[in-house]
Amino acid sequence: MFMADIAGVRVLYTGDYSREEDCHLCAAEIPQFSPDICIIESTYGVQLHQPWNVREKRFTYVIHSTISQGGRVLILAFALGHAQELILILDEYWSNHPELNNIPIYYASPLAKRCMVVYQTYINSMNERIYNQFANSNPFDFKHISPL
Repeated sequence: MFMADIAGVRVLYTGDYSREEDCHLCAAEIPQFSPDICIIESTYGVQLHQPWNVREKRFTYVIHSTISQGGRVLILAFALGHAQELILILDEYWSNHPELNNIPIYYASPLAKRCMVVYQTYINSMNERIYNQFANSNPFDFKHISPL
């Protein structure tokens, strides 16, 4: 999010953002100023979603049950923040379910791989859970997931 003052007119521009914390990012903060013009990129607009922990449980359940039945899973994640979030969720889930440790997980995105460096560089911009975890180990150093 950034604000530009153009000839006395304050313009606020945001990328796609969320006011709810997810598994790795903090919730977006409300600016302390009132812009004259606000430009907002939005994927979902004003749609309401189930809480992220409910979505995460459903996501991991579907993957686990598919694998348990001999299936394979292909996930398309085009948004970079969402790609990192899904990778974090899956790596943690695999760590908590040793019966899945022989099932490989790969991600095929050179851009997502390069963005991991950005996440590690700006670790203080992550939520408290990730920030605290970083003190002991790098949460973006995945144990069960490899890039192709």
